[in-house]
Amino acid sequence: MEKQISGVGEWLKETCQREGLSLRQAGAKAGLSHGTIEGIIRGASPSPDTIKKLARAFGGDGQQALAMEDSLLILAGYRTERSGDMSQPLGRLIDLVANFDQAKLKLMADFAEYLTRMEKPK
Repeated sequence: MEKQISGVGEWLKETCQREGLSLRQAGAKAGLSHGTIEGIIRGASPSPDTIKKLARAFGGDGQQALAMEDSLLILAGYRTERSGDMSQPLGRLIDLVANFDQAKLKLMADFAEYLTRMEKPK
């Protein structure tokens, strides 16, 4: 079961630890100063622009980064969670299959149907 993150600072601290990044490295990756990174980890509220930079730096490209930005905006209290929002895993999946040809898309759809059938109780 995944741990519930309580704020952007906690998320950023865990992300830096997981990726083995110093404050300076994390700041360089996100285009922010190490002081900004440290402030967020210590509890400062990041601006929406800062959240966007963090999402781009740590969330990948495309839909996955947008999903992460959405999650971080919720953690920072800029907006509330809406039902139906795209999750980060779904955003990653959409990014991964975006350039698939029709044969690969059909294979992915068939596999998704198989997984769905496996989850249904008999």
